[in-house]
Amino acid sequence: MKEWSEKLNIPLPECNKCGCCCLCASPSVPHNKLLENAANGEDFARDFFSIFVPYKNIEEAKKLYPEIIERSLKALSKTGSDTNEPVFYKCSYHSKEKGCLIYEDRPELCRDFPGLPQVIVGKQCAFYDWTIECRKKYKELKSELEVLKKMKKELDNIKYQQKAISNNYLLKRIPPEYKFLVLCPSLSLVSPVNSHY
Repeated sequence: MKEWSEKLNIPLPECNKCGCCCLCASPSVPHNKLLENAANGEDFARDFFSIFVPYKNIEEAKKLYPEIIERSLKALSKTGSDTNEPVFYKCSYHSKEKGCLIYEDRPELCRDFPGLPQVIVGKQCAFYDWTIECRKKYKELKSELEVLKKMKKELDNIKYQQKAISNNYLLKRIPPEYKFLVLCPSLSLVSPVNSHY
């Protein structure tokens, strides 16, 4: 997260503790794969399941955060992913009255949230505008990179053309009987490249 802010020169906001990341989490990794990762000792998956529990179904999560659920489902449909229906989770240590009950001891994944600007957050989240700004800046930089690649290709073509013109000029200055030696030195009986004379 800090890396994105530094590279894109966009200030990182302070968390406003709205709780939407605690009560409407949906990792990009499917539920079954996340369970498998946790069983294999992956830190993120183990930390995740140490605090998060899944909602019974999407409708239950939608009652709390319809906007986030709709945007998440829309984003998933755009990827053309054939994975199972996404699973949404809530933190078992979040209190409606007191907020995070383990704030000082919360896992790294909570401290690093949102991590990437591609994460879908609610409009009430302090990182909402940050994610939009980062995505916009990233898109602009990507477009600039495409323009630079195109310009580099054109420059390479110009260099090739200049080299061809220069070679053509040199060939015109070489007497006709020696042109074959210059154009195909490896096929010549006496190669000017290997000749010491």
